Amino acid sequence: MRVIADIRPLLDPRRSGVGTYTAEMVRALAARGAHEYVLWSNGSRAVPPADLPAPSAKVSHRFTRRPNRLLNASFALLGAPAVESLAGGGDLVYLPNLNFVATRLPLVVTVHDLSFVRFPRFFSAKQRLWHAAVGADRLLRRAAAVVAVSEHTKADVVETYGVPAERVTVASPGVSAAFSPRPGTEIAALRAKLGLHSPYFLFLGSLEPRKNITGLIDAYDRVAGGHDLVIAGGKGWLYRDIFRRAAASPKRDRIRFIGYVEGADKPALYAGASALVYPSFYEGFGMPPLEAMACGTPVVASHASSLGEVVGDAGLLVDPYSPADIAAAMTAVVGDGRLAAELRRRGLERAKRFTWDASAAALEKAFSAAGRS
Repeated sequence: MRVIADIRPLLDPRRSGVGTYTAEMVRALAARGAHEYVLWSNGSRAVPPADLPAPSAKVSHRFTRRPNRLLNASFALLGAPAVESLAGGGDLVYLPNLNFVATRLPLVVTVHDLSFVRFPRFFSAKQRLWHAAVGADRLLRRAAAVVAVSEHTKADVVETYGVPAERVTVASPGVSAAFSPRPGTEIAALRAKLGLHSPYFLFLGSLEPRKNITGLIDAYDRVAGGHDLVIAGGKGWLYRDIFRRAAASPKRDRIRFIGYVEGADKPALYAGASALVYPSFYEGFGMPPLEAMACGTPVVASHASSLGEVVGDAGLLVDPYSPADIAAAMTAVVGDGRLAAELRRRGLERAKRFTWDASAAALEKAFSAAGRS
C-alpha cells in the first residue's frame, strides 16, 4: 500500500506534542517497512524538515510550494486539488492531526484531543475560527478510519461525533530512547546553561489557559521551602494572564520562565527536577508526564481526562481545580524521600509500556482497515 503521510505539522521548527507525534510516528512506520510512504508537505517559504527518514525504496519525499492559506482555502471551498495529485499518487492519505485536506482516497485521521469542543473558552477567537473551518465533524465522518491517542480521546470522538467505536483505533504515543535518567554532569551542565541554581519544580508545555499554569502558581505559593518553579514552553494563546499571575505572586522572584526548550535539552531538564507538575484541565494524552517518568522524575499530574491513563499509579494524581490539592502533592514529593524514590521506580517501569513501535503497529492496523473499506 502506498500511504501519503501529511507531515505539515513538522514545518514549525518549535514542535509541539503534535509535531513530536508526527516525527516519531513517521520514523517508526518507515522502520517497520510494512507499506510504502510518501512524506508530503507544503509551504511557500517553509524549509523541509531535516530529520525525516532518508529516501529509500519504501520512503519518498514530496514538498510542494504553495501558500498554505490559499491551499487550505482551496481544500475547504473547492475540494481541490486532491492531495494525491500533489504527492504523486497513492492508495491512502494519512493526517496525523486535524487539518484541511482534499482527497478521493481512503482517509485516516489521528485525533489528539477535543479540547476545542470541550473547553472553547480556552481558545482565542482565531483558534476557534480555524477549528470551525477545518470541520472536524465532516472530516471524521468522512474518514475511513480514525486514530485516537488515548482511550479517553476515543470515547470523546465516539460521543461527540457519533463515529462508531469499531472505526476508532487507539495508538498512544511512545517515548524515545533519549528520555532516560541522565548523568549528573549532564544535568549540571544544563542547569548552568539555563541559570537554574536552586532545586526546582518543573512545568513543561505551551503557555495557554488549558494547561492551568495560573492554578499551578496558586499551588506553588502554598508550598514552603527553597524550590523554584521553572515554567518551560513557548507562548500559546491567551498567555498574558499567566505572566500577570506570576508577577502578583509573593514568590515571583523564584518563578522562572525559560521559554521554549530544544528537544536535546529536555531529558536533562526533566531529570534535574524534583518533580514535574502538570495540572492541566484537559489532555488528549500528555507527553510531558510520560517523558518525565522515563527520565526518572516524580510526576504530579491532574486526574482529569487522559492523564490517569498515562501516569497510572506511578505518579500523584490531583484535582486541577484545587490549588491546595496540587500544593499538598508537591509538598509530599519533596518532603518524603521514600515516596519520591518509589515514584521514580514506578515511573521508569510504567514508561517502558509506551513505545513508538507499538504505536506504529496500531496505526498500521488502521491503515489496513481503511484500505478494505
